[in-house]
Amino acid sequence: MTPTIRTLWEFQLRHALRSRWLLFYSAGLFLLTTLLFRFGGTAEQVVISLLNVILLLVPLISLLYGVLGMSQAREFLELMLAQPLHRHELFWGTFAGMVLPLMLAAPLSIGVPWIVLVRERWELFSTLAVGAMALTLMNTAFGVAFALWWEERLHAVGTAFALWFAQAVLYDSIALLLGLLLHEYPIERALLVLMVLNPIDLVRVATLLQLDAAALLGYTGALLRHFLGSLGGLLFCAVALVGWLLLPTALAVRSFLRKDF
Repeated sequence: MTPTIRTLWEFQLRHALRSRWLLFYSAGLFLLTTLLFRFGGTAEQVVISLLNVILLLVPLISLLYGVLGMSQAREFLELMLAQPLHRHELFWGTFAGMVLPLMLAAPLSIGVPWIVLVRERWELFSTLAVGAMALTLMNTAFGVAFALWWEERLHAVGTAFALWFAQAVLYDSIALLLGLLLHEYPIERALLVLMVLNPIDLVRVATLLQLDAAALLGYTGALLRHFLGSLGGLLFCAVALVGWLLLPTALAVRSFLRKDF
């Protein structure tokens, strides 16, 4: 890490830690996790309840955080670009300071009650925490890219909501409809390819593969376990998630380097 990136990263990190968004987001997850562990039963039951919240809330918050964070930093970036700085250094220092606190918010908010109240099934916590961090990183990068593509914040926010709706709601409807309409045809492998197109489904399946809850896996999750088994399914989801981490980050970097501020 160069001194320039470190300085920018520390500045953005201090700014992000003062954000009310981050405070309410972390406090809400912490309170929800604590209440679920107090009244929800075993670790497996709590994970099933908590997973639904994570898969809906984390992508939406991350997308909006990326859009609004980059939009609010525009004047600062214009000032920094007037200095003898490389754009690569400016982007990575700004982006790292912006996304790191949000990436750590979910694991810490879930992890503290887990350590105090549960102290077991660490593989479930690890999968849920890594999945939440991956969703945070990729969706924040998408939000940053949207903010760089459109000057008007409303357009960027609208695109972010459209992407979240496609991941969280529309995808499951399409997969179920294809399964019902084409059940007489061998479309199982095609549906597995379709699952790669949705990072939310990848995190959900990777977490549920470690539970004795086959009915909750969904159509694509059941197919994945049938063809690859639990361990193979986890590796499949992990590889696909790595691709999803690289794609939006590359888009954000490319958009920043080409942006005429």
